[in-house]
Amino acid sequence: MPFYDFSKDLPVAQKTEKQVARILEKLYRAKILDFEDTYKYDILASLNGKNFTVEVKEDFTCEFTGNVGLEFSCRGHDSGIRTTEATYYIYKIHTKSDGIQFVVHTTKAIKKMIENKKYFRIVNGGDEGSDSMNYLFKYNVFVKDGVMLKKYMGNKKDY
Repeated sequence: MPFYDFSKDLPVAQKTEKQVARILEKLYRAKILDFEDTYKYDILASLNGKNFTVEVKEDFTCEFTGNVGLEFSCRGHDSGIRTTEATYYIYKIHTKSDGIQFVVHTTKAIKKMIENKKYFRIVNGGDEGSDSMNYLFKYNVFVKDGVMLKKYMGNKKDY
């Protein structure tokens, strides 16, 4: 579960970024060039001589709500999907029935989902006082438009 405290959540996010990097290396033989950790992107990687960038997100609450949140505003300013320069979004989603899923979308595809109003509502969330605003997608809708990178159930020794 998230702590809703940036200083406590940051190490969890960095661990997830490293998990995603290992998946990209193992499954796709991508070369990880850098971890950026800015609003622009989290991972810079290369595949077949072409660089690409990845924004990594983790949704712990989907396990209880069946929904996936996507931030677009924080503290009254654009953030998340509105400011990223990443080529791809990779979500680590905790689910009750399917375990942990790693789902990839192009950033363009997510923006198209928003444009087409595939989210079902907008909610406030995040750290206390952050006034983070999120598009909320039903889990099935969100993963339908993405590609499963790795389905994980059970043994965490893989990471």
